Amino acid sequence: MFEARLNGRIVLCIFTALLFCALHPALQASEAAASTGSLIGFIYGQDGTTPVSGSVITLKSIATGSSFESVPTDSQGVFRMTSLAPGVYAMGVSSPAGGFNASSMVGIKANETAKVSVALQPYEQQVAQAVSQVNESQTKAGESRVGRIVEFLPGTVEGQVFIELGLLQQNDRIHILGERTDFYQDVKSLVFQGMAVKRAFGGQTVQLKLIKPAEAGDIVYIVCKRGIPPIFLSPLGIAAIVAGTGAITYGIIEIPDEPIPVSPFK
Repeated sequence: MFEARLNGRIVLCIFTALLFCALHPALQASEAAASTGSLIGFIYGQDGTTPVSGSVITLKSIATGSSFESVPTDSQGVFRMTSLAPGVYAMGVSSPAGGFNASSMVGIKANETAKVSVALQPYEQQVAQAVSQVNESQTKAGESRVGRIVEFLPGTVEGQVFIELGLLQQNDRIHILGERTDFYQDVKSLVFQGMAVKRAFGGQTVQLKLIKPAEAGDIVYIVCKRGIPPIFLSPLGIAAIVAGTGAITYGIIEIPDEPIPVSPFK
């Protein structure tokens, strides 16, 4: 009788161990799925109402650099991405009309589904040409020379910057470099012919508030738009996030001490 009970316990223990081994991978997968989030969204044309089918959405993790792609959007412009690690992602859209970088980040939380609505807005011809010029240079060198300081005003700590190539925009991160000058800053304001502007093109001279003194002849380079890695090197325009719970403005993302060579365009 004792031996029968003992054998029964041994069999039960073996069965329990085998059952745990069989369920362990499933339990791990379940725990992993529980710690991830999802993104669902709608891709529209410039009018914000016409669905764009056949678009592929790419997310690039700010923390790891890993990229993830969706299946093409359906006839209603809908896409869905699952099993995304919590974090902040840069987003790009590859549509039948071309590539679009998003002007905002996308935030993913564990066990939640973020939602975004995106309108694809093409660049104006002048902006598109300037974007291509700067991107081509930046792809090769990591920083793109856009101009030089022709005069420094010590009283107001402002520089007169001649734009040689491409364009300079508000919120661009720039590197000012010369024989005795070497610092980074974000462009907070631009003044052209006495008026505040959002961007300046090649051939124009603009007034720029600086955080440190500079000298005439110092070179101005574009480094990045704060925290947004490039997905499409020659974007046709901007994937503007017009609604949703997942949009995060780029300004809250801090870049590391070593600037990331990324797309400077918004």
